[in-house]
Amino acid sequence: MQLPTPMTAKEIAEIAEGQIRGNADVSVTSIALDPLKATKDDMALVTDRQILKFIDKCQASIMVVPHDLDYSKEGQTVILVKRPKIAIQKLCQKLAPPRFYPEKGIHPTAVIDKTAVISQSACIGPYVVIGPHSKVGDNTIIMSHTSIGGKVEIGQDCLIYPSCLIADYTQIHNRVILQQGAGVGSDGFGYTTARPTNAEIIYVGGHSSHLSEERNPHIKVPQIGRVIIEDDVEVGSYATIDRATIGNTIIGTGTKIDNLALIAHNCKLGKDCIVIGTSAIGGSCTIGDRSILAGGVKIKDHVVIGKDVVLEGLAGVMRDVDDCEIQVGIPATNAREQIKMHANMRRIPRINEDVRELKDRVRELEAIIAKLNLAEAK
Repeated sequence: MQLPTPMTAKEIAEIAEGQIRGNADVSVTSIALDPLKATKDDMALVTDRQILKFIDKCQASIMVVPHDLDYSKEGQTVILVKRPKIAIQKLCQKLAPPRFYPEKGIHPTAVIDKTAVISQSACIGPYVVIGPHSKVGDNTIIMSHTSIGGKVEIGQDCLIYPSCLIADYTQIHNRVILQQGAGVGSDGFGYTTARPTNAEIIYVGGHSSHLSEERNPHIKVPQIGRVIIEDDVEVGSYATIDRATIGNTIIGTGTKIDNLALIAHNCKLGKDCIVIGTSAIGGSCTIGDRSILAGGVKIKDHVVIGKDVVLEGLAGVMRDVDDCEIQVGIPATNAREQIKMHANMRRIPRINEDVRELKDRVRELEAIIAKLNLAEAK
């Protein structure tokens, strides 16, 4: 990646809040995407512990590395940082190109209900629709083609990217970011039937003779709750958060939700949670503060996840999880137990061979004993 202008090690260290080891005046013109393919013109961000094993192969003139790394090489300048990812965050923030947001005020093509209350410092982009009795707070930016329903409340300093859909009665607090296409407040997936379904009968162990071929239509349960998104939440592109059947679906302060995630009705996510792409949380689940759902995690409805839990990628969670657990697999179980189980499974072929060998030896012994018994009988 080409830098806007050449940067010296001194300038980089000031931004990254690092300590320089080497020539502070050396300069670079670009950032290497792969530290192991860096050239003399590059700065390399060497933060991955796996890459650190091969750091001597890096040819970059400037390297940003963890502060506890004992490394030096002639002709290279090293910048030591306490927390490499914070250093990367600061550098990216400094180097970020300007984004193109709508101007302050309401674009002529926007459709705003006469009862809506829009802050004078808000930016309302082209073709935005805002429904009756909705409110938009100070310095909030709403980009093109976003649709906002009635009695929606959006706080201060929010950033709503294009084509977001925010349904009636949704509450969005301050400094919330909705990435493009995010959907908030759609109806929860709630249906019932006039009589027990075949699935219900099968689930409780009913006999096939009790099943019916007649239609048993799904009756929609009105979703009369709402969604509340607290301060400093970010919701990824095309993620969806359903309104509650009764009460509130709540996304706690500081929680970050990745692209294409699904948060079903009546879920309650705690503070500073991470929900990574394509994860799906069933209805009425509770997720404790600071818990992490890696990519593709699926959680059954009515499950309670404790605080500081880590659910590894593709985990299928079928029951409650205690605080501070790390779980993997389908069904999800304690990570150490899962590793032991897989280790034991790999031993099965050898165990089978041992069992076959033991059976053969037992048959041989039985044959010898039978001959001895026969000889004694004679």
